Amino acid sequence: MNQKMIGEYIAKKRKAKNLTQMMLGERLGVSYKTVSKWENAKCMPDYSIVESLCQELGITITELMNGCDDQQLHDNQALSVDLLKRIQHLEQ
Repeated sequence: MNQKMIGEYIAKKRKAKNLTQMMLGERLGVSYKTVSKWENAKCMPDYSIVESLCQELGITITELMNGCDDQQLHDNQALSVDLLKRIQHLEQ
């Protein structure tokens, strides 16, 4: 879990929904300063708010914790497997 990646992901998804930090904070019952702290990796969202945050951003909890879309994670894993296979082939 990379706090910086998570913060950047929250900001990316918030902006994709055309929400300001203030608007997202109001929907979640937190201040815009709290949203700013998440996005700047100064703190993480409280567990009690994670589900609501994910609903507002249209993401899964797994995506939030990974700091990227599931498809992006899948693509990165597939690339890693492909690279490992190529390395093994070169070693033979």
